[in-house]
Amino acid sequence: MRIIAGEKRGTKLIAPEGIDTRPTLDHVKEALFGRLQFELHGTVVLDLFAGSGALGLEALSRGAAQAVFVENAGGAQKAIERNIQAAGFEKKAVVLKKDYEAAIKLFQNQKKFDIVIIDPPYKGGYYERVFELAAGCGILAKNAVAVAESDFLLPAQAGYRLEKQKRYGKTFLSFYRWEEE
Repeated sequence: MRIIAGEKRGTKLIAPEGIDTRPTLDHVKEALFGRLQFELHGTVVLDLFAGSGALGLEALSRGAAQAVFVENAGGAQKAIERNIQAAGFEKKAVVLKKDYEAAIKLFQNQKKFDIVIIDPPYKGGYYERVFELAAGCGILAKNAVAVAESDFLLPAQAGYRLEKQKRYGKTFLSFYRWEEE
């Protein structure tokens, strides 16, 4: 696993031990960031269910100003911290060992995110609640993008415009634009 583009291209990343974390495949990561490439510069990114932190680190490597990594599992959190250090992004990255609900509520009406990456365990049923909380807690910047990785086509979400969905093998990427404000 590695950062595939940007200023830290080629930086090797470690994955958390065990089978609880599912790394995003390079071709899916490339598709995700190919779609966001002109929106990344200077953004604030929220990487929910961060796992190894690979997606947030990719965003930083490609020009995001800051990334907040949210991960509840201790082993994954340690991997994220090591990966941030390996990439040299200690000043641009914040790691929170919290569940996604607590993290979103922590930022309620306090911090705005331009890009929200949602990559939870596929079978957990988290998607609808994440979209609902992000909208209700006022953490989305004007025209923010929420991108979700899933193993099925996600439905439309209230307050968001579904801009694109595409399948990559067994993985789907869904891009939503926040329209409320």
